[in-house]
Amino acid sequence: MKKIINLIEYLLDKLKMLIVNAITKVRQSIRIQLLTTFIFCAFLGLIVARATLPFLGNINETTTIDYNPGMQQINFQVQRALDMTVYENNIEALQQMIETENIKLEMKQSALKVLVTDESGKVLYKTKQAEEEQINLHNKIGHVMDYAINQPLNEPTVEQSRQEYIAFYPLTIDDKNLYLFVSGIPEGVIITSTTEGPIPSLIAIAVFTFSFFYITKRKMKQIEALAKGVKEIAKGNLGYRIEKKGQDEIALLTDNVNHMAEAIMTNIETERRIDKQKNELITNVSHDLRTPLTSIMGYLRLLREEKYDTKEQYDEYLKIAFSKSEQLKNLIDDLFEYTKITNESIVLEQQEVCINELLDQLIEELVPQAEENHRSFVKSFSEERIFATLDSEKMVRVFDNLLMNAIKYSTGNGKIEVSLGRKAGNVHISVANKSDEFTSEELMNLFERFYKKDQSRTSVAEGSGLGLAIAKSIVELHDGKIDVNYTEGILQFIIVLPATIKQA
Repeated sequence: MKKIINLIEYLLDKLKMLIVNAITKVRQSIRIQLLTTFIFCAFLGLIVARATLPFLGNINETTTIDYNPGMQQINFQVQRALDMTVYENNIEALQQMIETENIKLEMKQSALKVLVTDESGKVLYKTKQAEEEQINLHNKIGHVMDYAINQPLNEPTVEQSRQEYIAFYPLTIDDKNLYLFVSGIPEGVIITSTTEGPIPSLIAIAVFTFSFFYITKRKMKQIEALAKGVKEIAKGNLGYRIEKKGQDEIALLTDNVNHMAEAIMTNIETERRIDKQKNELITNVSHDLRTPLTSIMGYLRLLREEKYDTKEQYDEYLKIAFSKSEQLKNLIDDLFEYTKITNESIVLEQQEVCINELLDQLIEELVPQAEENHRSFVKSFSEERIFATLDSEKMVRVFDNLLMNAIKYSTGNGKIEVSLGRKAGNVHISVANKSDEFTSEELMNLFERFYKKDQSRTSVAEGSGLGLAIAKSIVELHDGKIDVNYTEGILQFIIVLPATIKQA
């Protein structure tokens, strides 16, 4: 019993799954939906048309009277008497038939007229209503044959054509040729027939049309909404979104149109942002280039016009002009580097590098500059040798920028802490030093192009303002991340590189 119940439950689950899959396929295909709707509406129209037939039957009802059964009944009576006559080879069966018809006549019932003649047409036996004593056999037989041709026995006769029916049969009794003529008015059968006419067909077409339009009305509204949405988007209203309904191809098309509008809007916003950045870049570059260039031109003009008093003053003007030229060159180099780094088509020349050795070498090279500015490096490296796949030349630029900033802008005891380690499969590099206070807004803008903490662009002595922006772009090209935080007077830069690392 339990197995039977489990089998029934299994079959019910399968049936439920099939139904759900069928419904899902119907919902996902507008072609199947339209086909299903067409079949349903056609079936509904047929059912309604058939249901109205009883109410419309009397409109097309016709009545006819069929005399064919009565004529067949006469033939049956005569044939039975003839069979008995032929079987017994005497006239008694026909005489019995004549007597029966005479009795019907006396009782005022419908009776047949029976005549039995010889070859000359002389009437030998007859019913009481027959007055003939001699008939023209040739004419009589011709009349019977004409009637048989004009009114076939198997075709129904209507009331207007009702007339006496004559049956003719030749027979032989005791080697004598006799002729039997039986006539009478056949009984009619009333036949009522109904024809459908055009009204049920018109009703079926009307029901089909109405139901099809009603059921597909919702789908047409979706198409209209889609067309309206496309028109709005074409006008430039890229923020317009078409409401999605259902799961079929129209819903998929709606999704695609919405995604297209969103992609176009995103591209336009990106282009606007790029244009804005270009304009800002041009403005900032023009400002930062103009300042040292103005100074250079001013001091060169003084030298050209010999507006100096001593040789020392001449040398000082020349030194300042050369310094400004170097700063101008550094600014142009940084600008060129930033433009190259932010180009999407740039290709990194990556190789496997030991980060420990790379930082050690770079720090050793910067020790003289650090001592000149009364700074010192404090290393906190992992004992293991950590490797990463990167473009060493570009990554050196990042580390050099962070270390040089720390040398220039450290405060307090002047210690610069550099740490290296592995965390969660990633390389973590940190450069920290004591610094002047930074607000959260200043920290957020620190990696922006041309940003300087004091927002002053009147001097390039403190740098071009592109160093950290370049560093961020390089780290992101390596699928890494660079961040900065300021806590209790310590400014810390943290670089996280992806887990393309192995231990030597």
